[in-house]
Amino acid sequence: MMTIDFHVHSRYSFDCFLEPRKIIELARRHHIDGLAITDHDTMAGVADFRALAPDLTIIAGQEISAPCGDILGLFLKREVRERRDVGRIVEEIRGQGGLAVLAHPFKWPHLVRSDDLLRQFDAIELFNARNNIPLPRWENLMAARAVRRLGLSWVAGSDTHEGFELGCGMTVFDFPASAATEDKIKDAIRNKRVARKGREVGLAPEIVSHFSRLVRSWHIR
Repeated sequence: MMTIDFHVHSRYSFDCFLEPRKIIELARRHHIDGLAITDHDTMAGVADFRALAPDLTIIAGQEISAPCGDILGLFLKREVRERRDVGRIVEEIRGQGGLAVLAHPFKWPHLVRSDDLLRQFDAIELFNARNNIPLPRWENLMAARAVRRLGLSWVAGSDTHEGFELGCGMTVFDFPASAATEDKIKDAIRNKRVARKGREVGLAPEIVSHFSRLVRSWHIR
């Protein structure tokens, strides 16, 4: 079985200090086969990961800031520039052969979503390990209900910003890493031949994760 964490940040995100080398070290330690590198509004770190980890499946991604909330572009060839129009963001991702995924779809303040919005995406994030604020489990529960009710495709990810979060949310495939290709992974997601593995980060560690960037910035000064 192949495992991929579809939501990983590194020092190339404004709110993360993790070096690519450290993330790769942790991925190997936890026997994670693949990582989607989804830094905020940039793909600057993808080349570093691929150079450092030829033994892992590194998916080129980007977390795009949009009016509807964050969108994960997966399997990208270049950075997505559009920010304002959701439809155009999705088109730009698909035009590269990628998948458009609505990240943490019910994260505050987006507690209510229209079916039409959810259906615009190739998949939604069924499980995000950092979805604890303001209520533990609630946001992931809402995402799971939407998947069941609408028959949506989905992925799971950790939303790693701190090392202890990596691998807390993973998508499991029914084939080994040695048999994986990008097309095979995409087809499995589209056809819902995936499973979820992981657990939510506790509320206290998540608060630490959210505010550690600010605290570290003070120390750097």
